[in-house]
Amino acid sequence: MAIVTPKGRFDRADVRAALAGGLAFLERVQLDSGEFRVVTSLRRDMTGDCEPDPSIFPTALIAHCLSFAPAANLMRDRGLAFLLAQRDRHGLWRHWTRDHPFFRQLPPDMDDTCCVSAALATAGSTDGADPALLLANRDAQGMFLTWIMPRARWMGRAHMRVTLPQLRHLVTLWFFFKKTSAAPADVDAGVNANCLHYLGSFPGDARVVERLVGILRRGGEPDADKWYENPFVLWYFFARALGDRSEEARGLLLARLDAAPPTSALEIALSIAARLYCGAMPPDELIDALLARQSSDGSWPRAPVYFGGRERRRDGSLAPAHPDTPHWGSEELTTGFCIEALARVSRTEAA
Repeated sequence: MAIVTPKGRFDRADVRAALAGGLAFLERVQLDSGEFRVVTSLRRDMTGDCEPDPSIFPTALIAHCLSFAPAANLMRDRGLAFLLAQRDRHGLWRHWTRDHPFFRQLPPDMDDTCCVSAALATAGSTDGADPALLLANRDAQGMFLTWIMPRARWMGRAHMRVTLPQLRHLVTLWFFFKKTSAAPADVDAGVNANCLHYLGSFPGDARVVERLVGILRRGGEPDADKWYENPFVLWYFFARALGDRSEEARGLLLARLDAAPPTSALEIALSIAARLYCGAMPPDELIDALLARQSSDGSWPRAPVYFGGRERRRDGSLAPAHPDTPHWGSEELTTGFCIEALARVSRTEAA
């Protein structure tokens, strides 16, 4: 995907030093497998006890972030090797790793699959998911369905070949949808943005673009996606998917970011990166605020990036999250987004 490049030059020694510190932190903590750690917590502030939860999504996001820092190529490639080792025989990905106790309790999904595939593609790899298979996983309105699973209507031969084996585990599949906020017909805006990010231009992409722009137009972000309750995360995904596709989306996103002061290092980094995807240089005060929040070990504080979801009501709105809903995040994941923000700021030149 082409990226709208903001005009202007930003070159500061303190930015370069912070970037180097963040990269050194990630290099120290990357696991031998290439995975980057993520933890889960029932607390939205992720303070207190947090449990490790080996998952695909965080490493996929961090690998994308590292693609903006050439010095991190080796670290990124180790992360991509980990992701490739987690691919199923159909070239798809689930949220949890193969050795996770709940790995077989959920179907492959579009969010993990597209984010992994996009990170691979950015690195020049052709080992991502088959676009034709992903394009088949759409509803009658042309929107991407979150879960890759058997459907009552014909989705194509390739889709049937991939999903038919799941019928041997119908009880497990039933329990997954019964015990979680997931539903077979889920259509989530952040997921669709990540599908656009990977797939680029394809027949019917205008429908997805228009639906996402429509969400921004009417201020529908609070009910747009089950899995992302922080609007800065959603705006980041929207910006990287729509930044080079829609002038209206760029204007709406920049207006949102101008009106919503970020309150954490994660939100600051996402705000900077989203602005850059929309072709706008971030203000100096955002850069200063991000540098001020870096820890002495080079990391930035953990904060939840996604969570266990909310039930969608019949009217299309999302119910409040259950108090026992888990949140996922880590110092590694926050630091990945901060590295993307600082790497892109430090290398930005006049278009």
